[in-house]
Amino acid sequence: MPLRKDRLNIAISTIQKDEEGGHFSPSIFVKSLTDIMRKTRMGEKLPPIYSFMQYISQDVNNIETITTRLSWQRDLWSTDQLDAGKWMSYGGCDIDLFHIEVRSVFDYVAKVIKRASDQPGQVPDEGFNVLKTWLAKSDDNVKRLGKDLAELVFSVDWFDDLKNVRDVSMHQGGMTLVFLEKDRILFQILKGYEYLVSIPEIMYNENVVDFELYAGMYFGYLIAFLEDFATAIERRLPKGKYSFGVGNPRKVYRELPVIYSWIERLLNIEDKITGSEADSTKKQI
Repeated sequence: MPLRKDRLNIAISTIQKDEEGGHFSPSIFVKSLTDIMRKTRMGEKLPPIYSFMQYISQDVNNIETITTRLSWQRDLWSTDQLDAGKWMSYGGCDIDLFHIEVRSVFDYVAKVIKRASDQPGQVPDEGFNVLKTWLAKSDDNVKRLGKDLAELVFSVDWFDDLKNVRDVSMHQGGMTLVFLEKDRILFQILKGYEYLVSIPEIMYNENVVDFELYAGMYFGYLIAFLEDFATAIERRLPKGKYSFGVGNPRKVYRELPVIYSWIERLLNIEDKITGSEADSTKKQI
């Protein structure tokens, strides 16, 4: 799966610096959430989506916190302030939680899409995977949802891989292993003797995954998707007194979450090398 640097660049573009050197996000999603909040509080007639948009925002905040905490724990481990056993346990739990939070975002996305669809009463309300599967069954289901929303759902072609990892970890006895390499967050998900994650562009070696690149990739794709999602939903909402784009709403960061530096690491990766050159550069644990 080649890195989609165009999507990662969209994610990075949602973060800007202010005049004092702080960071803020004037993203389409943030503006849309603010617009929906205003309209809801003014009593304008909208689909009941505001609470779910808030939940998406909260989950994104949680992902940023989880990855920042992982970075902090990595530094403690690297400087011998955290013992190896605790680092492996804490790191594994946070990696599992990362997958849970991303999946939660998509289940709230599905609830918003249903309520903004052409025929809300005919659309399932059981999560993103159910919605995606239902859409694929017939063209009539696409019409019930709306072609634009159906295309949005199908655009997340990386969802199934992430869902599989989360399901194995949460429901099928999967084990999240964190490896003892100083200054790195390295992991693998095992189901029995099977390694679940193998994405050449983000591997540390043949069997071990660099979590910083893994999380940066999926979080970057998620943020880019949420920009598309917010744009599609906003087009379906009635225009009112407090219309989209009024003012300059933005999310302010006191400290930029480290995951954005992980996305930048991905953007600095050269196109994947192949053959003997690639083999000679692989590290081994």
